Amino acid sequence: MGKPHVFEAHSQMPVPSADLFSWHAREGAFERLSPPWETAEVVDRSGDGIRPGARVVVKLHLGPIPQRMVAEHTAYVEGSSFQDTQREGPFAKWIHDHRMNPSGPQASILDDHIQYELPVGTLGDTFGGGYARKRLERMFAYRHSLTRADLRRHAQFASQGPLTVAIGGASGMLGSALASFLTTGGHRVKRLVRGRANAARGDISWAPDKGTVDAAGLEDVDAVVHLSGANVGEGRWTDERKQEILKSRTESTRLLCETLARATRKPRVLICASAVGYYGSRGEEEVTEASSSGD
Repeated sequence: MGKPHVFEAHSQMPVPSADLFSWHAREGAFERLSPPWETAEVVDRSGDGIRPGARVVVKLHLGPIPQRMVAEHTAYVEGSSFQDTQREGPFAKWIHDHRMNPSGPQASILDDHIQYELPVGTLGDTFGGGYARKRLERMFAYRHSLTRADLRRHAQFASQGPLTVAIGGASGMLGSALASFLTTGGHRVKRLVRGRANAARGDISWAPDKGTVDAAGLEDVDAVVHLSGANVGEGRWTDERKQEILKSRTESTRLLCETLARATRKPRVLICASAVGYYGSRGEEEVTEASSSGD
């Protein structure tokens, strides 16, 4: 058995405790809170959100060999706390209590309390104790900072009510981050997906290369964000690859525009973004295909 450890992180949050709890209870919270340097991939979910009995299976990349972690939610108090316990994974023991305590009418305290034990007993404590704690400190500094920033951002637009947003490219780096940002803020996300769509989740089936999209699925959206296209960083830029990169963007954008133009209830806005970093940081300057590159 390893030595018992306790790690705690406390931060002031700019919303009531009930709103802080709701943010954590919504779809996408785990993905939103995963630091970019802690590559974690959710491979399976079961149960009801964060209520007792619900489980999440995560593939962790902590070294050259990926590891599997199974966490089960083991306690739940509506509006104020929940708990998850490692059932399988890299720690000998891991029990994480998430607590949301009031701190005035429009503020709260986020309290993360973790009981853990490292594997390999005393040997693990000797060689990995300090490393594990520093890793936790870095992780929870990131998580609390991101949570605070997201809550402030959503609070700025709370009076406008929740939106329904369709996202093309929701499985990509930017799209997945945007989707979890929106869902944790109380918005509904409808993902445009190739192949079989998950109707229960509200997915919209489309095949840009064939010129088809489920137009009915786009009828009730407030906004469409289009981030799809072949990965520009993947493969050698042969003439054939360049054409694929170009067509994957122009054909999918044309399909969306033509479909939305025929819609009975059109979205308020269509946003397209593809490799805009080419232009550098230009503030409010409007740039076109004729503009110079940035640095």
